[in-house]
This record gives sequence, structure tokens and C-alpha cells, in this order.
Amino acid sequence: MKVVLDVNVWISVLLWGGVLGKIFKLAKNQRITIFASQKILADIENTLERPKLQSRKQYCGYTTAYLMTIVQELIQPCVDRLLEVPQLRDTDDAVILASAIVIQAEVIITGDLDLLTGSISPL
Repeated sequence: MKVVLDVNVWISVLLWGGVLGKIFKLAKNQRITIFASQKILADIENTLERPKLQSRKQYCGYTTAYLMTIVQELIQPCVDRLLEVPQLRDTDDAVILASAIVIQAEVIITGDLDLLTGSISPL
């Protein structure tokens, strides 16, 4: 199953695990294939560097470099594609949608209300 994860899902799984941690287990067991573009990878890395996450990383004993190694081990790369979706409040969501289109994803895993509520037209 081809899957694209929203950046906030990546951050949650990397730093808190929990129920979402099962996503990584599915990927490791090759039950799903997680795809990410260079833009998504850059967004994950930039988010991990935000000041508000530093104490959590320190508590876990993680560095951004270590977490990005985990991400790189779990993903299959996909090409970046420019996609304009004016209905999105957060333009970063277009990167997630574009990656999903490029790889013909079966699932986008997100907590983003714009992507969940159908406030944008189907692609």
C-alpha cells in the first residue's frame, strides 16, 4: 500500500510513538510503503529544529540527524511536484497532496483538518 504521511504525523511518531508508532512497524514489515519528496524531508527536518521540540528530543536522547536517519530508512523517495491548491489554508499541505498524486497513493495519513474534512475539491 502506497502511503504519504503529513509532517505532523512524522513528528508525532518520531518523538512520541504511541498508536501512530504502528505506522513505522507496518513500514518495517513491508506492509506499507511510505513515500516522501525532498520537500517533505526538508519540512520534517526544519520542524524537528523548532525550539519547542528541543526539550522533547533531548528527553528522548535524539538528535535531528538521528531522527532523519530513521526517516530515510523508512521512505521511498518520490519526485517533487508543484501543485497549487488555493483552497488550502496551509500551502505546505499542497506538498503532501502533490506527493500523493505523483505516487498514486492509496492513503494520506494526516491529522490536518483541511485534508480530512473535504474542504478542498477532490483531485
